[in-house]
Amino acid sequence: MTYVEIPQRYILSVSRSDWKELLVDWQPLIPPQSSLWLLTKFGELFFCQTDGKIGMLEVSGFQYEVVAKDKVDFQEWLVDPDKMSEWFLAPMVDRLEAAGRHLQPEQCYSFMKPLGLGGDLTIENVMVVPIREHFGLRGEMLRQNKDVPDVGEVVFKFT
Repeated sequence: MTYVEIPQRYILSVSRSDWKELLVDWQPLIPPQSSLWLLTKFGELFFCQTDGKIGMLEVSGFQYEVVAKDKVDFQEWLVDPDKMSEWFLAPMVDRLEAAGRHLQPEQCYSFMKPLGLGGDLTIENVMVVPIREHFGLRGEMLRQNKDVPDVGEVVFKFT
């Protein structure tokens, strides 16, 4: 497989001083001593674990999973267009930007109805929000619903 660089057009800077605060609700999902590596334009995070593995915090899906055995393995996977779509939602970012929905500094795309709650993977279900709000609102949903049994569809109404 050919080594591929991570496309800069699908990621945001991880340089911020408030990650500890933003991820407080997500800590139970993130392996200890993992270091933040990448932030996608959809507010999903990739971490380097102490064993070298790469994990993905899927904020929109309320889950964490190991996606590669190390950074080289991760970048080799990027040859596969399906991985660019799955991990970075690249086609969705392209469609949003083509429609004029660009991000300003400190913003990311976020699903109005999160994918983990049955939301659709459509541009109509996407909003632009401050990064702080994205992690805070979804983290609050995770915390409030962590002990709720799966009973079917949940609908959130924004007022």
